[in-house]
Amino acid sequence: MGFFRNLFQRKKKKEQTAEIKQEDKLVLKDGIYSTTEERTGFVQSCCDLINEAGRQRFEAKKEYEVVTSYLADIQKIDLLPAQAKKSIDDMARKLIALNQERQKMQKITPKITIAQRLALEPYEDTILEEIRKMEEQENYLQVINSDIRYLESEKASLDYELQDVTERDEQGRKMLTVAGVFIIIFLIFLFTLQEVANKNVQLPFIFTIAFGIIVIAYFYFSNRKNQYDLKMAELKMNRAIMLLNKVKIKYVNCTNLLDYLYEKFHVNNAQELHYHWQEYMRIVEEERRFKKTAESIDFYTEEIVRELKKNGVSDAAVWGYQIEALVDPKEMVEVRHRLNVRRQKLRQRIDYNNNQEEMARKSLRTFRERHVAFDSETLMILAKNEVEV
Repeated sequence: MGFFRNLFQRKKKKEQTAEIKQEDKLVLKDGIYSTTEERTGFVQSCCDLINEAGRQRFEAKKEYEVVTSYLADIQKIDLLPAQAKKSIDDMARKLIALNQERQKMQKITPKITIAQRLALEPYEDTILEEIRKMEEQENYLQVINSDIRYLESEKASLDYELQDVTERDEQGRKMLTVAGVFIIIFLIFLFTLQEVANKNVQLPFIFTIAFGIIVIAYFYFSNRKNQYDLKMAELKMNRAIMLLNKVKIKYVNCTNLLDYLYEKFHVNNAQELHYHWQEYMRIVEEERRFKKTAESIDFYTEEIVRELKKNGVSDAAVWGYQIEALVDPKEMVEVRHRLNVRRQKLRQRIDYNNNQEEMARKSLRTFRERHVAFDSETLMILAKNEVEV
């Protein structure tokens, strides 16, 4: 039911435990004790029982006074003037609403870790600039990646072009060699034909020489063109490699900066950082509201306690933890009922301990009458335990 109920239940358990202990006390039997040990043991048992009963009765009476004071406070609350009752009722209802609001706020689970929050805290004033910087770097990284893909593609194309020019040049050299060998063989053939068969080979010889010159000229200019294409392809390749290296340096610097920013704020990207910042602001606002609510709760609690004290309520502070009873008559009836039950139990406890003490004193008086010879011994034990019979 609340603080009041828990308080009364704890007191009830303590009293029940005490009663059980009392019931477990040694049953005193009157009789004739022949040895010193028996006599001392009996008298000491009576003294222990008297002292324990007195202690239990004292605690029960103190508790009884507290419970009676609570009941008296309830009567005073019931008899409060209309204006005071209305003021307390209004403040109590506000206090209940504030407590409910605080409980709701306490149930909200933060969506960022403590480490993530601590990483954001020092940058409250500059976090938007940090987010902008991170977004710019991420966009720049996308541009760099695009440039790298383009340059890698260009480099692959130039590799193919270099390979093609090299192959054409090599094929031209082979064809030139074959053509040269063919021309030489044909010239030897013509020379042999002229010497051996006395044939006139002047015209074929001229055509062969002319063909050779044409072939040589063709392959010469073809080779020059291949060399030029090869040189241009190599220049383009060198330029592409140089640009690719520059872009890769930018890539490394950009990724290093982003890795640092990600580690700094415990995130994986700028979008996540923006989300964390929104959650951080929500938590800060919730804490501000929570603090304001707590201050309002303290204020209304103090006001209720002050108003109750002003109207004669003795233990006004207790009602700051039992606000529901101030606005709900059923709750107040339940509180009153439990207090009455508690007081009845305390009366029973007091009566029980009175009976226990009376039984022990009666047993001591009977013992002294039957053991007059040992009365000095008995009185010493009674004095030691501060017991008067």
